[in-house]
Amino acid sequence: MNPGPQDTLKKQSRNILAFFAVVLFLFILKVCADFILPIAIAFFIFLLVSPLLSRMDRLRIPRLISMIIVMLLVLVVFLVFVYIFFLMVNMLIQADGIPAYAPRVQSFDRYISAMIAPYLDENPATFSILRFLNIDWYGILMASLTSISGKFISILSDALLVYVYLLFIIMERKTIFPKLLEAFPRGKAQRAGQMVARMNRQVSKYLLIKVVISIATGVMFYFASLISGLDFALVWGVLAVILNFIPTIGSIVCTAGTIIMAIIQFSPDWGYVIYISVLMISIEMVLGNIIDPRLQGVQLNISPFVILVSLAIWGYIWGIAGMFLSVPLTSILQIICANIPSLKPVAIMVSEGRDYRRRFEKSKRRKRVQSIDEHDDIEMPEHQE
Repeated sequence: MNPGPQDTLKKQSRNILAFFAVVLFLFILKVCADFILPIAIAFFIFLLVSPLLSRMDRLRIPRLISMIIVMLLVLVVFLVFVYIFFLMVNMLIQADGIPAYAPRVQSFDRYISAMIAPYLDENPATFSILRFLNIDWYGILMASLTSISGKFISILSDALLVYVYLLFIIMERKTIFPKLLEAFPRGKAQRAGQMVARMNRQVSKYLLIKVVISIATGVMFYFASLISGLDFALVWGVLAVILNFIPTIGSIVCTAGTIIMAIIQFSPDWGYVIYISVLMISIEMVLGNIIDPRLQGVQLNISPFVILVSLAIWGYIWGIAGMFLSVPLTSILQIICANIPSLKPVAIMVSEGRDYRRRFEKSKRRKRVQSIDEHDDIEMPEHQE
């Protein structure tokens, strides 16, 4: 039975309302970022430590002790990371850090400008790419690093707020499923519980593997910098750990940074620059494009294009923190859409689509075989005659 005009109008109205509801929801997330973002970060830290908590539950460790162990572990990791990060910032601000590289950058600028000037009809003696592009790289970089050092108290207060939220989420974790059973009818409660369990399992595995791969990438970048003689090895190691959480763009930025550093430090010895470039790109390719996908398996079924779009959207809403959380947030939204019949097409469009492509190809082959069989059936009597 074909839908009437009223049914079509109702469906279009629902779609329009749903679109405006999504826009309003994203607008609220952006406006209330100072309040919502610490809760979101605490939630994802909880998903990261959730397998450890489950493991301790299976070992029958008392809940209070397991909670203390996890909270102490999170605190130690945070303090170690903050110490290394600010050590890195302090290293760059010192006189033998970025200020010592200002003359090298100017020298390299003159070298490249002299090569490009003839193509732009400029005087090679006076032309400068940095002046032409109007980029005060030294001022921007030093101002950014100084502002990070000045925001230590603000960062510490935000981290304390996240820590408190995490504590209460861990305390509430055993009451989630009982509350679902009471809040929803039996069938819907079971479905909601399965959705929460799948979300917990999928996002926890993604975060855990991402942390392991990021740390491994940072360690490899650090030792590769030490072995090759690239300056600021600690900086590249820390940046590799941090930026590896930003899909695609993060690894490109970190690898490009090491290559630019190698050019500034070792040019015109281009052989050594190529050696360092190949070394860093190989590390990123092996860990990011071979080992990481093999460990993730089919758990993260999201299209690469959707990942890039979500990176832009969540980056616009929550800044750098949103870019870090873009993939797990998109994964959660995909799971929610997959469990709501009216939103299931959204989950399918967000997915990577390998299974659907295989089904489509099998269907095409099956239809092709059926058409050949039908053709043979038509031709057979004529052949027999």
